[in-house]
Amino acid sequence: MKKLLGLFLAVLFISSCDTGLPKIKLVVLLVVDQMRPDLLTRFDDLYTGGFRWLIDNGVSFTNTHHEHSYTATGPGFYVIGTGQYPGPGGALGNSFYDRVLAKKVNCVEDPNAQPIGGDGNARSYIRYATTGIGDWMKSADPLSKVFSIGGKDRSAVFLGGKHPDLVVYYNYHDRFITSDYYIDAVPSWLDNFNQNLNLSSYRDSLWTKSLPESLYLKYAREDYFEGEEDTYRKEPYSPVFPIGFDPEVEPGDEIMGRPWFERFILNLGESVLREESLGQDDHADLLCISFSATDWMIHDYGPFSQEIMDACIKLDKYLGDFISNLDRSIGLEHIEFVLTADHGGLPLPEYERAQGRKSGRVNREELIEAYEWIEDEIAEVYAKNLFVRDGADYFFNMEKLRKRNIPLSKPASIIKKYLPKVDGIEKVFTKQEILDADPSDKIMFRLQNMIHIENSPEIMTVVSPGYIYRNPHGTGHGSPYDYDTNVPLLFSRKGRQPRIVSKHVEVADIAPTIGHLLSISYPETVHGTAIEIE
Repeated sequence: MKKLLGLFLAVLFISSCDTGLPKIKLVVLLVVDQMRPDLLTRFDDLYTGGFRWLIDNGVSFTNTHHEHSYTATGPGFYVIGTGQYPGPGGALGNSFYDRVLAKKVNCVEDPNAQPIGGDGNARSYIRYATTGIGDWMKSADPLSKVFSIGGKDRSAVFLGGKHPDLVVYYNYHDRFITSDYYIDAVPSWLDNFNQNLNLSSYRDSLWTKSLPESLYLKYAREDYFEGEEDTYRKEPYSPVFPIGFDPEVEPGDEIMGRPWFERFILNLGESVLREESLGQDDHADLLCISFSATDWMIHDYGPFSQEIMDACIKLDKYLGDFISNLDRSIGLEHIEFVLTADHGGLPLPEYERAQGRKSGRVNREELIEAYEWIEDEIAEVYAKNLFVRDGADYFFNMEKLRKRNIPLSKPASIIKKYLPKVDGIEKVFTKQEILDADPSDKIMFRLQNMIHIENSPEIMTVVSPGYIYRNPHGTGHGSPYDYDTNVPLLFSRKGRQPRIVSKHVEVADIAPTIGHLLSISYPETVHGTAIEIE
C-alpha cells in the first residue's frame, strides 16, 4: 500500500509540477562528514565558491534531522543512501558486535573480498539486503551509471548501494582503492590518478589561513583553545596555526586530517566524470562524493575553531572549481545537486562550558570502574560469561539466561545501578523498554529506529546531553540529541529559486526525493517520503 501511495504521489507531483527545467542527466550527491548546519550559515557572507552557488540556487531545509539515536558515520550514510532507518537494516554502527560471528565487525566488512588497486581493506555492501538510490536508478534504466567515492570506506560503500559500477575509498596510507566485490581489475584512470597523487610532496607543506587574521577573530573563537587536539609539534601543547606534518609522520597517513584531502576527492570525482562519461547522455547517472576529512578535522578542533572555519573556506573554493568544470562539461541545467551530512556534532566541551552550557567528558577511570563492578557482581550473583560488552552496550547470551532461569531484568538492574553513577551517563535501557516506549517521545523514537530485533544489544546506554566519551582532547558525536541529529540539506539546480524551508524533514527523505525528481519508483520498505522541491 505504501509503495502504491508513493507511486500515486509521484505521478501527482509530476503532473502538477511541470517546471519546464531541462532533463536531469546527472545527480551529484555531496555528503560532508560531521557538517553542522551552522557551518553553512555562520560563514554565509564569506562564501564565494561552491557553497555560495549551492545556496543561491537551492532550496535549504534548515530543520533536517537524522531520526536515529546512534549518530555515527555508518548509520548516517546508510540512511542517506537507502532512505531507511539503520536499525532494521542492520547498520548498527561503524563497527559492532556480530552475534553470529561472535566478534566485532566493521559495518562494511567483507571477509570474502580482496582489495583492488593497492594494499588496504576490502569492503563492500555484502552484509545488507536493502537497495539504495543507485539501485533504483539502474532498475529503472540499466544504462544509468552509479559511482561513489570518498575518504572513508563505509561512506563510499553505503552511498553506492548494492550494485554500483564502482566504489572507491582511501586506504589511509597512499592511494584510493576498491574491492573485487565491484570490479576485477583497477581501471587505468584510477591507477593513473594514484600514481600522480605524490603524497610525499606534502611533507613540508603547512596548512595556513586563507583569509585575513581579523576575519577569523570575527567569525571563530581564538586559535589557541584548551580542548583542541595538538597534532603538530606537540611539545609544548600548542594547538595553533600553521599545521604541518611531524618528521616521523608519513603525510599519507595523516593527510585525511588536512583540508587538501577534500581537493583530492573532487579531483578524483572529475576523473570519474571524464573517464566514465557521466552525464553525457539521456540516461541519468549518479555520482556520490563523501568529504571525510571534515570529520577528522572537526573531531580534532571543534566546529567553532579557526581551523574548521578555514577548512570550510577552502572547501568552498574547491567546490566552486568543481561546479564550474561541471558547467563546462555537462551544463549545470542538467545536474541536480544534493548537499547534506551524515551527522552533526557537539562543540568542544570546554567551549560549551565557556558559553555557560553544561558539558563534559565521561570520566574514563570511573567508567572502567563501573564496568568492573558490573562484571564482578553479575558473575558473583548469577554466572560468568553471560554477556559481551561492546562499549557501554551489553549483548547477553539469552539461551544461557533461559537455561539458568534468569530473567534479563535481574542482571539489567545491576547495570542500571552502576552506569548512571558515572558523570555523563544519562540512562540505561533494555531493548524491550525501548521498543515499548511511546514513539511520540523524540529521543525514544530515535532509539527505536536504531533497533534490530535480533542483532541489537539487550542493554543500551545513553550519554547525558553535552557529554562525549572522547578524552582528553577533541570532540565527538553519536548521541540522540539535536546537536548530533541536525544536518544541512540543500537541493540545488541552476535556475531554481532559492528559498529556506523551516518545516521538519528527515534525512531518510533524501533518497525518495531523488527518486521523485527522476520519476522512478522506490521500495515500500523506505521510511522516508519524497519532499516537494519545486
